[in-house]
Amino acid sequence: MLAMIIANLKMTFRNRQAIFWNLAFPAIFILVFGAIFGDGFDGGFAVGVAGADSELRQRATAALEGNEAFDVTVGEQEGELASLRDDERDVVVVFEEASANAAPPVALYYSQAAGPNAQVAVSVVRQVLLETSGAAAAVQIEQRPVDVVEISYINFFVPGILAMSLMNSGVIGLSTTFVSYREQGILRRIKVTPFPLWKFILARILSSLVVAVINSVILVTLAVVVFGMTIQGNLLLILGVLLIGGLAFLGIGYAVAAISGNTETAASYANLITFPMLFLSGVFFSAEAAPAWLQPITRALPLSYLVDALRAPMTLGRGLATIWPDLLVLVATFVVCLAFAVRFFKWDAPPR
Repeated sequence: MLAMIIANLKMTFRNRQAIFWNLAFPAIFILVFGAIFGDGFDGGFAVGVAGADSELRQRATAALEGNEAFDVTVGEQEGELASLRDDERDVVVVFEEASANAAPPVALYYSQAAGPNAQVAVSVVRQVLLETSGAAAAVQIEQRPVDVVEISYINFFVPGILAMSLMNSGVIGLSTTFVSYREQGILRRIKVTPFPLWKFILARILSSLVVAVINSVILVTLAVVVFGMTIQGNLLLILGVLLIGGLAFLGIGYAVAAISGNTETAASYANLITFPMLFLSGVFFSAEAAPAWLQPITRALPLSYLVDALRAPMTLGRGLATIWPDLLVLVATFVVCLAFAVRFFKWDAPPR
């Protein structure tokens, strides 16, 4: 029994894949979520203050400025609301004229386009106002959205899930399948036939895109039927974003397949690439909720651009003029990764 236990321990520690999934994978979970949520929200809220001057406004402004979580700007109401619409503010606090012997009413303006982040910002600012007013009943606080589009969490959430699905099928699905073809000798057999390799790869890309579109239609239909999701933008534009996003991650999948000697290695590389993007690209929550030092990393991840490119038309009804920079990044990702894959392509699996 002791010999068998020792043998099993040796096999476990010699299996680097098992070590990764049993140790490194949970460790990455701890590091990612600890960095984002471990010390509370330290990314900061941009708060605008405007309206009639009063003792409450002075106390509230001082309290907000004294808290490192807030970046406070005092200005005129129209200018602050314009900054809110341009995504330069998370919340705008407008103090209205007060009647005699009463606290001035306060309006909290927020952008529905910010999704869950806006709700968090409003809740935190509201709590500060209640504390500085002395009692919850002493001040009337009204929350006012500035966007006419009604956004629920499901509207915010589904575009991220679609992007995640495209990423997983393109990077994990394609890379492991293509390496499996190489290990089974399928690519070697194709090499000696008149059928060109580029046609084989193109057929794989096209079939993957068809499956991705079908999956996306099923997911959106489910969200519409079960949760009442509403799609605001042009369906053809959304379809185009899905195709371009699918190409970008298929390109990454081919790049992973090109440098992977076997399916286990391909799966490890693919998960190593997709896992950080899953939690740092705004799929489940806005990427702006991450700490300031993490923001440049999130903007370097291709999934961030696909999430933004899907969320803008689906949730906000915006057009090509808004998302073309995101699409340009996705196209560049596809071109660079495909060129990399061609450069390091191997017909045969390396000897074990």
